[in-house]
Amino acid sequence: MAETSLIATTEAAGLRPLAVGGQGVTGAAWQIAAHLRRARGPDHAALFAEPTADAARGIIDWYAPGEGDAVPLASLEPGARAEAEARLASLFADISAEATALKASPREGDKLLGELLSLAMRVPDPSYIRVRNGRPVLVAWGHEAGGRSVGPELLDKPADLPPLRRPILFPRRTEAAAARAWPWLLLASLLALLLLLLLLLFWRNPFGWFAMAPPGCSVEPAGIALLEEQREGADRFVHLQEDLARARRALGDARLACPPVRRQAEAPPPPPRNEDAERARREGGREGQVQVILAWDDRNDLDLAIVCPDGQRIYFENRRACGAELDVDMNVEGGPRAVSNRPVENVTWPSTPANGRYRIEVTNYSRASGGPATSPFRVTIRRPGQPDQVLRGNAAVGQTVRVGEFSVP
Repeated sequence: MAETSLIATTEAAGLRPLAVGGQGVTGAAWQIAAHLRRARGPDHAALFAEPTADAARGIIDWYAPGEGDAVPLASLEPGARAEAEARLASLFADISAEATALKASPREGDKLLGELLSLAMRVPDPSYIRVRNGRPVLVAWGHEAGGRSVGPELLDKPADLPPLRRPILFPRRTEAAAARAWPWLLLASLLALLLLLLLLLFWRNPFGWFAMAPPGCSVEPAGIALLEEQREGADRFVHLQEDLARARRALGDARLACPPVRRQAEAPPPPPRNEDAERARREGGREGQVQVILAWDDRNDLDLAIVCPDGQRIYFENRRACGAELDVDMNVEGGPRAVSNRPVENVTWPSTPANGRYRIEVTNYSRASGGPATSPFRVTIRRPGQPDQVLRGNAAVGQTVRVGEFSVP
């Protein structure tokens, strides 16, 4: 697995992520890279920088294989730029052809991946196309800014035409129209004058027309009886509270007069049974200082992935990373294990992991014959001396779900 390093950081607030059916393009970053690596080769997968979002700071860090600066495509010398553009055009053509083939597949997961590939080739503007050691790489891919984005069509260099400005024409006001309007203007002026006169009369009231009767107050006998009944009810409530206080004092005195009752300490209840951990143990999964278990209850192929603090990813194509190992991987079509209705995947750290935050993701990679379109799943995080932490979620076919994370220490 090639070492990666940071090549760019973007503000999340200035970009809008593209999505297909509620699935964000960058949310399927590792799935896109894994498919391109299998179908086309590592150069095609390396075109897309790996995103790592920091929601607390509102930024996205972009990582790519190799070392050295990643400079904008437009800042290269003409010869180097032409060579990078030719290489980029070749990669775009291959990935576009792969996306078209996936969209024509009868499998829903392949169709969704094809749509994601088409949108992944789009960036907000040409400044997000970088070149490192002669290799083009895209940052902020799968995003747009201000409702606009560019993709493979950028290499055709379309001409930007200025918008056509049209004068705003107003109708001429003829003398005949003015002659027809003056009676209405006169009527409006008279109505305004009449309204002003009425307001003046109401304010000054010189003739006493608007005098109001002085306010009066009278209480019905029924109202007086109701007030008396409420007062008597309040008195009864006070007496009941006093009786209740005396009864409580008597009960307390009686308890103090009784000898104390010594109780034997009850044994602590046994820890709750974790069926998913037992399922992983039956399939050969090991325990350690940290153990992460994925379990679901259908024949679909779900995959567990963990992103380490240094950016490495543990999943079915990279089973050992940052001191951990994926030792159980089930429901793989054509794999060594039989497809099961009670599958499980297991990742274990035999010793204490490195300090930092570890992100957990679950992907519904493919749908089995007769399997559901959406698979409910459970993720269990186990550490010695701590209760099991169980996270639940649902993943549709082709969807990657960010389940949660845990920190060390």
